[in-house]
Amino acid sequence: MQRLVQFGRLNQTLHGTDGPLASIWGDISTLRHEVYSIELNQYEVKLSGQLEDPGQYFIALLSGDSLLGYVSINAPERAEGFRLAKYYSEEVMNELLHFSTFVESKTFEIRALTIKDQFRGKGHAFSLMQAALHFSIAEGATDLIAMGHTSVLEMYKKLGMKVLEQHHVTQIEAQVGAQALACSGALTNVIEIKDHINEDDACYHGGASWGASGFNFNLRKKLVVADVLDSPFPPCPEVIEVISCNIESCCQESPPTQCEELIEKISHVRRVPSEHVLVSSGSSSLMFSLLPKLIHEHSSVLILSPMYGEYLHILSHVIGCNVTQFPLYPEDDFEIDRAGLIAESRKHDAVIFVNPNSPTGVYSHEMRGIVQEIVEGGSQCKTIWIDETHIEYLHDSDSLEGLTGQIEELIICKSMSKCYALSGLRVAYVVTSKASFLRHFIPPWAVSLPAQLAAITALDQPEYYAKQYEMIHRNRTHLSQSLVALGFKIYPGVANCILTELPTKIAVSSGAFVQSCRERGVYVRDAENMGLNMDSKFVRFAVRMEDENKQIVSCIEHLMRPIVPDQTGAL
Repeated sequence: MQRLVQFGRLNQTLHGTDGPLASIWGDISTLRHEVYSIELNQYEVKLSGQLEDPGQYFIALLSGDSLLGYVSINAPERAEGFRLAKYYSEEVMNELLHFSTFVESKTFEIRALTIKDQFRGKGHAFSLMQAALHFSIAEGATDLIAMGHTSVLEMYKKLGMKVLEQHHVTQIEAQVGAQALACSGALTNVIEIKDHINEDDACYHGGASWGASGFNFNLRKKLVVADVLDSPFPPCPEVIEVISCNIESCCQESPPTQCEELIEKISHVRRVPSEHVLVSSGSSSLMFSLLPKLIHEHSSVLILSPMYGEYLHILSHVIGCNVTQFPLYPEDDFEIDRAGLIAESRKHDAVIFVNPNSPTGVYSHEMRGIVQEIVEGGSQCKTIWIDETHIEYLHDSDSLEGLTGQIEELIICKSMSKCYALSGLRVAYVVTSKASFLRHFIPPWAVSLPAQLAAITALDQPEYYAKQYEMIHRNRTHLSQSLVALGFKIYPGVANCILTELPTKIAVSSGAFVQSCRERGVYVRDAENMGLNMDSKFVRFAVRMEDENKQIVSCIEHLMRPIVPDQTGAL
């Protein structure tokens, strides 16, 4: 089972010489010595057999505990801080570093892409480069530069990097196997990364339609907003009535300070102790408030990839901890490898899962057993956070809320935005036996008065929502069938979304496809950067009402008659 591990340069004082990260660091130093000292003769051979990489950040590809390869990333503040400055003139470096079209650019350097000899030619270099691009984007990069051997430049081009052929440098010739390879390279620079970055938000969430409509709700009614997973159906009539009848009070009165009645309602409906329930204004609020109290910068945390992006953002940008991404693969329909996930989880301080997952919509019926095995004797894992935001869509789901009373490490987070059509009101809750400690970090009046009223009322209407979920399943089936007929590859899921790959006849990237849809008032999600194994052919569609789904299909049919990319790559 392969996995990607991301971490910053180790401080041996903090991390010591033992532990999983220290072991990976040692393996990287050994591999670097084998390749750059012995194989390529770029550095002198050392008796220690180790050559440390001077990079700032590292992504390692492992099979089990064995290192297959790695890549390092630098983010220097001055031109002389780039490793490429050793090989190129100041004039060339200045040309590269002023290549960005951003007013405030931030250039990262991808370097030292290294694969063990016996694992070369198997696609591992591409996986590491993809991971490096995703990491750089998440860290706020506007531009990337790298130097690559001529033998891998086609791979760089495939990743969307522009090769600047005019800048070549020949460093040394080396004998590798039966081939003589010139270790010469060309400088590369990513110039289209802007399409994947929201300059105002480190974690992009979709919602681009607001930029087109503003608060003109008459205009919004003409758009198909399928790039976010808001409910396509309205709240139950009782929610509309209770807010409408009390709208004046909802605007002018402060809500109950600690949301006591809402907590009691959740406790009663979900059959969990009220003292184990925490509420706030959406799951993001709970994540930002609670995760930094459960995880610190030296923690090792395992997450799925792909998975809801806010978690990686908080771990990387807010907490700054060591993150391992457990990759889920398209060829497996993004299903979880149970044995591999349990084994890796037990080696980490904390794990975060989303079930059903987003953006894939895949639900694991084995999650209860997975959690129980993670915490068995000898496990390092002390925090298991599971986001069950979309679980109400399944009539036979197995929520783990009740298990929190038996497993103190377990925390269940559930947003009421999606399944109860309350996205604009913002309500979510957590169930955990650690609530008495974590309650200190929830501010007073955390949920607005209309949101409290709506959530309490919605929880009393399960029959209404069950009918809406049945409608979502029917609509997802019909939309999936229409997309398959158009040549899309569909990945199975259970939530109100469909993860797809573009048909081969659509000869443009997912970003260009999404932009062309927007021009016709249809907003869908470019999924290229939502996971390590998702390339520029992945698009996610939210499942909407029947007439909106028909508009989505009609838009795509129009775009496919015929597919003629222009010079910008749009349709």
